[in-house]
Amino acid sequence: MLTTAAILLGTCRPMRAQDSDFRQAIELTQSGRSHEAEIAWRKLADLHPKNASIHAALGLVLAQQGQLEPAAAEYRRSIALDPQLPDVSMNLGLAEFKQGKFAAAIVPLLAAHKQKPDDPRTGLLLGMSYYGSRAYAKAVPYLQTAAHSDPANLKLHTVLAESCLWSNQYDCAMAEYRSILTTDPNSVQAHMLLAEALDGTNRSPEAIKELEEAARIAPDEPNVHFELGYLYFVAHDYDHAAPQFEIELQHNPDNAQAAAYLGDIRLRTNDPTQAEALLTHALRLQNDIRMAYLDLGKIYMDQKKNTEALNALLKAAHLDPSEPDAHYRLARLYTDMGDKAKARQEFARTKDLHAKAAESLIQKISGGEHTPTP
Repeated sequence: MLTTAAILLGTCRPMRAQDSDFRQAIELTQSGRSHEAEIAWRKLADLHPKNASIHAALGLVLAQQGQLEPAAAEYRRSIALDPQLPDVSMNLGLAEFKQGKFAAAIVPLLAAHKQKPDDPRTGLLLGMSYYGSRAYAKAVPYLQTAAHSDPANLKLHTVLAESCLWSNQYDCAMAEYRSILTTDPNSVQAHMLLAEALDGTNRSPEAIKELEEAARIAPDEPNVHFELGYLYFVAHDYDHAAPQFEIELQHNPDNAQAAAYLGDIRLRTNDPTQAEALLTHALRLQNDIRMAYLDLGKIYMDQKKNTEALNALLKAAHLDPSEPDAHYRLARLYTDMGDKAKARQEFARTKDLHAKAAESLIQKISGGEHTPTP
């Protein structure tokens, strides 16, 4: 921890009768006899419950013993009594951080940063606390400052790059990953995450090249073939996508997404038998893959298995009610089953969803909604 017992010597003055007890507590703390120091500080805390420095010192020795939760409680008592006592907010933030309570660490660390804005440790801890609590956009400026001060720290630059990527700050992410690759050109994770940043800026051909390089460096790396297959898939290049999903499943048979996408390709290429096997396998692994239910619905419809088709399509519609494709297939299925009323409902729902999608596209193209001119 950061606060030293020597600092406390100058901050606890109103205890003339107990000066010897106070000095003994400091000596025990300075000599590393934490358990005995804890007893001494607790005795002083009982005598002077409103002395902020004593609670801060008790928190310090508890933290030295690894008792971070009670240490944090003592730091909070100290701050409640004297919010300006040096370093206590920092110690509280650090105690919360070490417990993995990243969100709880942020408020005291912000207070510590305000007290000492030039202390690089506070900024780094703030950046990591925001990162740990998934507030990636807020993490970026603190991590940028820390990374600038430590250019050789690849782990720190990786955390910064991830924060940029996951907060959709793609230029920042690409700059960091390229910097990492300059130092370590064989960093598979950097190639993979750079590919995500490139894809986020609609630069799919460059993203594919990064993933191809990652697959060359480490062909057994989990998800590298899946991600490469996925980029080919969204580009409708199924001939290149399918082999990548196959390789991923060879390395990781439990990759549900790879099985689902490969099953979809098999259905598109008129192999419903293998498609059904892959899609059912995917759903055994992960039961919320909408595409798999939608594709199985089509397969079962073609096989005249109306009950199975109905269950699959209802599940697909439930997983994303805003997509019209499941409702259209339900309408066709209800027609085949002779339920004209439900068929009309699903056709109407399909038409309504298509209309909403068209309205949304117009708004995107026009830059927003327009107020009609009277």
